[in-house]
Amino acid sequence: MTQLRSASLLAATLLVLAAASAVSGQPSPHDNQAPACMGDIDALWRTCKQYVQKEGPKQKPSSDSCKTVQDADDEAPCVCDYLGTPDAREKLSMEKVFYVTNLCGVTIPAGCGDGE
Repeated sequence: MTQLRSASLLAATLLVLAAASAVSGQPSPHDNQAPACMGDIDALWRTCKQYVQKEGPKQKPSSDSCKTVQDADDEAPCVCDYLGTPDAREKLSMEKVFYVTNLCGVTIPAGCGDGE
């Protein structure tokens, strides 16, 4: 149960980053259809964008970012689905997503974001 919860949080973090581009005025990675977990994705993007976007150095996430990741665990399947989209892959560094979720104590489920 703890591992599933952790995986959900990691997936949520990735979605948040993708949503952050939408909130910041950049093209959204999910312009064509909004996932059911869009609220979690938006929250993740607002608090975690700088830690998971492709641009910039890898850095330790803030406590606010980790809290958001941990709070988004109930939407893991939705977040995983989003992470597998080409738009999410274009905006997010999966290496940074795994790094952030790991530091926040969240484990991403096997196959999360692989597009299957």
